[in-house]
Amino acid sequence: MTTTTQRERERTLWARYNALLTSVPGMIDERMRAATGLSRFQFMLLDTLASNPDGQVQLAEVARAADSSLSRLSHAISRLEEAGLVVRRACDSDRRASWAVLTPAGAAAVKNAREAHDEVVREVLLNRIPADKLEDAIALLTALLPEDIAHTCEALGH
Repeated sequence: MTTTTQRERERTLWARYNALLTSVPGMIDERMRAATGLSRFQFMLLDTLASNPDGQVQLAEVARAADSSLSRLSHAISRLEEAGLVVRRACDSDRRASWAVLTPAGAAAVKNAREAHDEVVREVLLNRIPADKLEDAIALLTALLPEDIAHTCEALGH
């Protein structure tokens, strides 16, 4: 049986989690756009591509890792294509699937934005986590992810 105190603590945890989800991504996004011209999501997409040795990832795989709909991802990829940072390539083995491929300009953009991204993330989030709690925070966040997303993140090096 759940006690009133436990329920109150669970509600507090839920409220803090929601506050985190509604405030931190927007703060990072705003600062990333100002520093690099890329949104947080665009940087994450470029970084995911850059993290792969051949600079390409199937869009469905990226969507799962980013917890994004294919529609949102497709729109973001289209904007990156317009900027010359990625190209879309059809999958030879599955006509319904497509790959996002990093261009040389995209590789340069992600390389140039990485330092600003890292600084923004440290400023907004990481500097608030005591160094001796960092591994615990990683383990907790990983445990909260659906298993398939946790596996996809690990496979993508995140």
